[in-house]
Amino acid sequence: MSKLPLSPILVAGLCVVLVGGVVAFAMQSRDEDTGGTENSLSQATSTPTGSPASSPTASSTPTPVKPTIKHIGINLDYYDATTNKAGDLVFTKEKFASGSAMQLLFSEFGYEIPGNSATGGVAKRNVQPTFIAPLGTKVYSLVDGVVVDVPKLYSNDYSVMVRAEGSNLIFETEHVMNVLVKKGDTVTAGQVVAEVSDYDAKNYAGLGLFEIGVLDGGSGGLPSHLCPFSFLDESIKDETFKKIEALKKSWESYRGNTNVYDEAKSVIPGCLTTEPIEG
Repeated sequence: MSKLPLSPILVAGLCVVLVGGVVAFAMQSRDEDTGGTENSLSQATSTPTGSPASSPTASSTPTPVKPTIKHIGINLDYYDATTNKAGDLVFTKEKFASGSAMQLLFSEFGYEIPGNSATGGVAKRNVQPTFIAPLGTKVYSLVDGVVVDVPKLYSNDYSVMVRAEGSNLIFETEHVMNVLVKKGDTVTAGQVVAEVSDYDAKNYAGLGLFEIGVLDGGSGGLPSHLCPFSFLDESIKDETFKKIEALKKSWESYRGNTNVYDEAKSVIPGCLTTEPIEG
Protein backbone atom coordinates (compact mmCIF):
# COMPACT_ATOMS: atom_id res chain seq x y z
CA MET A 1 0.00 0.00 0.00
CA SER A 2 1.43 3.44 -0.88
CA LYS A 3 1.89 6.11 1.96
CA LEU A 4 -0.16 9.29 1.62
CA PRO A 5 1.69 12.54 2.26
CA LEU A 6 0.65 14.55 5.41
CA SER A 7 -1.10 17.77 4.66
CA PRO A 8 0.56 21.01 5.75
CA ILE A 9 -2.45 21.81 8.01
CA LEU A 10 -2.21 18.54 9.87
CA VAL A 11 1.51 18.99 10.41
CA ALA A 12 0.96 22.48 11.77
CA GLY A 13 -1.69 21.25 14.19
CA LEU A 14 0.53 18.50 15.49
CA CYS A 15 3.31 21.01 16.10
CA VAL A 16 1.00 23.31 18.07
CA VAL A 17 -0.15 20.44 20.30
CA LEU A 18 3.42 19.29 20.87
CA VAL A 19 4.75 22.75 21.75
CA GLY A 20 1.81 23.46 24.06
CA GLY A 21 2.43 20.27 26.00
CA VAL A 22 6.10 21.03 26.44
CA VAL A 23 5.35 24.57 27.66
CA ALA A 24 2.66 23.36 30.11
CA PHE A 25 4.99 20.68 31.52
CA ALA A 26 7.77 23.23 32.02
CA MET A 27 5.49 25.70 33.81
CA GLN A 28 4.11 23.01 36.11
CA SER A 29 7.61 21.89 37.01
CA ARG A 30 8.69 25.47 37.73
CA ASP A 31 5.66 26.09 39.95
CA GLU A 32 6.26 22.90 41.89
CA ASP A 33 9.94 23.75 42.42
CA THR A 34 9.14 27.30 43.53
CA GLY A 35 6.39 26.18 45.88
CA GLY A 36 8.71 23.61 47.59
CA THR A 37 11.43 26.18 48.25
CA GLU A 38 8.99 28.68 49.72
CA ASN A 39 7.45 26.04 51.97
CA SER A 40 10.87 24.95 53.27
CA LEU A 41 11.91 28.56 53.96
CA SER A 42 8.63 29.28 55.67
CA GLN A 43 8.96 26.23 57.92
CA ALA A 44 12.54 27.14 58.83
CA THR A 45 11.77 30.72 59.85
CA SER A 46 8.19 30.55 61.11
CA THR A 47 7.50 30.87 64.84
CA PRO A 48 5.04 28.39 66.35
CA THR A 49 1.79 29.97 67.39
CA GLY A 50 1.98 31.33 70.93
CA SER A 51 5.80 31.13 71.11
CA PRO A 52 8.20 34.12 71.10
CA ALA A 53 10.58 34.52 68.20
CA SER A 54 13.46 34.07 70.61
CA SER A 55 13.63 33.03 74.24
CA PRO A 56 15.07 35.63 76.65
CA THR A 57 18.23 34.64 78.45
CA ALA A 58 17.48 33.55 82.01
CA SER A 59 18.91 35.81 84.70
CA SER A 60 22.08 34.41 86.24
CA THR A 61 21.55 36.42 89.46
CA PRO A 62 20.11 34.15 92.16
CA THR A 63 17.16 35.34 94.21
CA PRO A 64 18.40 36.40 97.67
CA VAL A 65 17.43 33.92 100.36
CA LYS A 66 16.28 35.30 103.70
CA PRO A 67 18.52 33.83 106.41
CA THR A 68 16.76 32.01 109.20
CA ILE A 69 17.48 31.56 112.89
CA LYS A 70 17.62 27.85 113.72
CA HIS A 71 18.59 28.30 117.38
CA ILE A 72 17.72 31.19 119.70
CA GLY A 73 21.07 31.13 121.50
CA ILE A 74 20.04 29.27 124.65
CA ASN A 75 17.79 26.30 125.38
CA LEU A 76 14.25 27.43 126.14
CA ASP A 77 11.51 25.10 127.33
CA TYR A 78 8.25 25.11 129.27
CA TYR A 79 8.55 25.79 132.99
CA ASP A 80 9.03 22.67 135.10
CA ALA A 81 8.13 23.22 138.76
CA THR A 82 10.14 20.17 139.84
CA THR A 83 13.38 21.64 138.54
CA ASN A 84 12.31 25.28 138.84
CA LYS A 85 13.62 25.81 135.31
CA ALA A 86 12.36 26.68 131.86
CA GLY A 87 15.06 25.08 129.78
CA ASP A 88 18.29 26.87 130.74
CA LEU A 89 16.46 29.63 132.61
CA VAL A 90 16.23 29.34 136.40
CA PHE A 91 13.30 30.92 138.21
CA THR A 92 14.05 32.83 141.38
CA LYS A 93 12.12 34.82 143.97
CA GLU A 94 15.13 37.06 144.49
CA LYS A 95 14.45 40.65 143.57
CA PHE A 96 16.49 41.96 140.69
CA ALA A 97 17.91 45.49 140.58
CA SER A 98 15.54 48.25 141.66
CA GLY A 99 12.83 49.32 139.26
CA SER A 100 10.05 47.26 137.69
CA ALA A 101 11.88 47.23 134.35
CA MET A 102 14.56 45.03 135.89
CA GLN A 103 12.24 42.28 137.13
CA LEU A 104 12.16 40.42 133.82
CA LEU A 105 13.72 37.03 133.19
CA PHE A 106 13.22 37.79 129.50
CA SER A 107 13.01 41.26 127.91
CA GLU A 108 11.39 41.60 124.51
CA PHE A 109 12.67 43.46 121.45
CA GLY A 110 11.32 47.01 121.62
CA TYR A 111 10.69 46.95 125.37
CA GLU A 112 10.95 50.47 126.77
CA ILE A 113 13.55 50.76 129.51
CA PRO A 114 12.88 53.71 131.85
CA GLY A 115 15.58 56.31 132.00
CA ASN A 116 18.20 56.13 134.74
CA SER A 117 21.39 57.91 135.76
CA ALA A 118 23.33 56.06 133.04
CA THR A 119 21.01 57.37 130.30
CA GLY A 120 20.55 60.83 131.72
CA GLY A 121 16.97 60.03 132.63
CA VAL A 122 16.04 59.30 129.01
CA ALA A 123 14.03 56.15 128.33
CA LYS A 124 15.23 53.87 125.55
CA ARG A 125 13.93 50.84 123.73
CA ASN A 126 15.58 47.46 124.08
CA VAL A 127 17.15 46.68 120.70
CA GLN A 128 18.06 43.08 121.55
CA PRO A 129 15.94 40.47 123.35
CA THR A 130 17.58 39.76 126.69
CA PHE A 131 17.71 36.58 128.77
CA ILE A 132 18.79 36.29 132.41
CA ALA A 133 20.42 32.88 132.81
CA PRO A 134 22.79 31.10 135.22
CA LEU A 135 26.51 31.65 134.87
CA GLY A 136 28.11 28.91 132.79
CA THR A 137 25.04 28.53 130.55
CA LYS A 138 26.15 27.61 127.04
CA VAL A 139 25.49 30.08 124.23
CA TYR A 140 24.83 28.81 120.70
CA SER A 141 25.18 30.33 117.24
CA LEU A 142 21.83 31.52 115.90
CA VAL A 143 22.59 30.80 112.25
CA ASP A 144 24.90 29.10 109.80
CA GLY A 145 27.59 31.52 108.69
CA VAL A 146 31.02 33.03 109.25
CA VAL A 147 32.25 34.83 112.37
CA VAL A 148 33.04 38.37 111.23
CA ASP A 149 34.07 39.80 114.59
CA VAL A 150 34.44 39.03 118.28
CA PRO A 151 34.72 42.51 119.79
CA LYS A 152 35.40 43.14 123.45
CA LEU A 153 32.64 45.28 124.93
CA TYR A 154 32.50 48.14 127.43
CA SER A 155 31.22 45.56 129.94
CA ASN A 156 34.49 43.63 129.78
CA ASP A 157 32.81 40.71 128.01
CA TYR A 158 32.31 39.92 124.31
CA SER A 159 29.99 39.72 121.36
CA VAL A 160 30.11 36.98 118.73
CA MET A 161 29.00 38.42 115.39
CA VAL A 162 28.11 35.99 112.59
CA ARG A 163 27.26 36.91 109.01
CA ALA A 164 24.63 34.51 107.77
CA GLU A 165 25.13 32.56 104.56
CA GLY A 166 23.94 34.51 101.51
CA SER A 167 23.19 37.68 103.50
CA ASN A 168 24.83 40.85 104.79
CA LEU A 169 22.87 40.69 108.05
CA ILE A 170 24.82 40.15 111.25
CA PHE A 171 23.40 37.75 113.85
CA GLU A 172 24.82 38.53 117.26
CA THR A 173 25.11 36.79 120.60
CA GLU A 174 26.12 39.56 122.98
CA HIS A 175 27.40 39.71 126.55
CA VAL A 176 29.20 36.39 126.47
CA MET A 177 32.46 35.08 127.92
CA ASN A 178 34.77 32.09 127.46
CA VAL A 179 34.38 32.48 123.70
CA LEU A 180 35.25 29.35 121.68
CA VAL A 181 35.39 30.84 118.17
CA LYS A 182 37.40 33.53 116.39
CA LYS A 183 37.02 35.85 113.44
CA GLY A 184 36.94 33.88 110.18
CA ASP A 185 35.57 30.67 111.68
CA THR A 186 32.64 28.96 109.98
CA VAL A 187 29.87 28.07 112.40
CA THR A 188 26.56 26.25 112.23
CA ALA A 189 23.32 27.06 114.01
CA GLY A 190 23.25 25.33 117.37
CA GLN A 191 27.04 25.22 117.72
CA VAL A 192 28.34 26.28 121.15
CA VAL A 193 30.28 29.54 120.75
CA ALA A 194 30.56 30.89 124.32
CA GLU A 195 28.93 31.13 127.77
CA VAL A 196 26.57 33.64 129.34
CA SER A 197 28.45 36.65 130.73
CA ASP A 198 28.78 37.47 134.41
CA TYR A 199 28.31 41.13 133.51
CA ASP A 200 25.83 42.79 135.90
CA ALA A 201 25.33 39.56 137.86
CA LYS A 202 25.26 41.63 141.04
CA ASN A 203 21.98 43.14 139.84
CA TYR A 204 20.43 39.81 138.90
CA ALA A 205 20.83 37.74 142.05
CA GLY A 206 24.00 36.17 140.71
CA LEU A 207 22.54 35.30 137.29
CA GLY A 208 24.13 36.31 133.99
CA LEU A 209 22.83 38.57 131.24
CA PHE A 210 22.74 37.50 127.59
CA GLU A 211 21.30 39.14 124.46
CA ILE A 212 20.59 38.16 120.86
CA GLY A 213 20.43 40.58 117.97
CA VAL A 214 20.09 41.03 114.22
CA LEU A 215 22.01 43.97 112.78
CA ASP A 216 21.47 45.54 109.39
CA GLY A 217 24.35 47.80 108.51
CA GLY A 218 27.35 46.02 109.94
CA SER A 219 29.28 46.50 113.16
CA GLY A 220 30.32 50.12 112.59
CA GLY A 221 28.36 53.33 113.15
CA LEU A 222 24.75 52.99 114.24
CA PRO A 223 23.27 49.91 112.56
CA SER A 224 19.57 49.16 112.53
CA HIS A 225 18.46 46.36 114.83
CA LEU A 226 15.76 44.01 113.58
CA CYS A 227 13.31 41.80 115.44
CA PRO A 228 15.16 38.47 115.73
CA PHE A 229 12.03 36.39 116.15
CA SER A 230 10.79 37.41 112.71
CA PHE A 231 13.70 35.38 111.31
CA LEU A 232 12.85 32.07 112.98
CA ASP A 233 13.22 29.03 110.77
CA GLU A 234 9.97 27.18 110.12
CA SER A 235 11.41 24.13 111.87
CA ILE A 236 11.42 25.96 115.25
CA LYS A 237 9.06 28.89 114.72
CA ASP A 238 5.76 27.65 116.14
CA GLU A 239 7.27 25.87 119.13
CA THR A 240 9.53 28.83 119.98
CA PHE A 241 6.57 31.22 119.89
CA LYS A 242 4.63 28.94 122.23
CA LYS A 243 7.55 28.65 124.64
CA ILE A 244 8.08 32.43 124.75
CA GLU A 245 4.44 33.05 125.57
CA ALA A 246 4.47 30.23 128.14
CA LEU A 247 7.65 31.67 129.71
CA LYS A 248 6.03 35.06 130.26
CA LYS A 249 2.91 33.57 131.83
CA SER A 250 4.90 31.18 134.04
CA TRP A 251 7.18 33.99 135.22
CA GLU A 252 4.22 36.20 136.09
CA SER A 253 2.57 33.35 137.98
CA TYR A 254 5.80 32.48 139.81
CA ARG A 255 6.38 36.10 140.79
CA GLY A 256 2.71 36.66 141.69
CA ASN A 257 2.38 39.65 139.37
CA THR A 258 0.26 39.40 136.24
CA ASN A 259 1.38 42.85 135.10
CA VAL A 260 5.03 42.04 134.50
CA TYR A 261 4.31 41.66 130.77
CA ASP A 262 1.73 43.40 128.62
CA GLU A 263 0.90 40.65 126.14
CA ALA A 264 -1.42 42.96 124.18
CA LYS A 265 1.58 45.00 123.03
CA SER A 266 3.39 42.07 121.38
CA VAL A 267 3.34 42.17 117.59
CA ILE A 268 4.80 38.67 117.49
CA PRO A 269 6.03 36.65 120.48
CA GLY A 270 9.31 38.19 121.65
CA CYS A 271 8.91 41.49 119.80
CA LEU A 272 6.85 44.57 120.67
CA THR A 273 7.57 45.89 117.17
CA THR A 274 8.84 44.51 113.91
CA GLU A 275 10.09 47.92 112.78
CA PRO A 276 13.89 48.49 112.76
CA ILE A 277 15.34 50.28 115.77
CA GLU A 278 18.58 52.24 115.44
CA GLY A 279 21.14 52.10 118.18
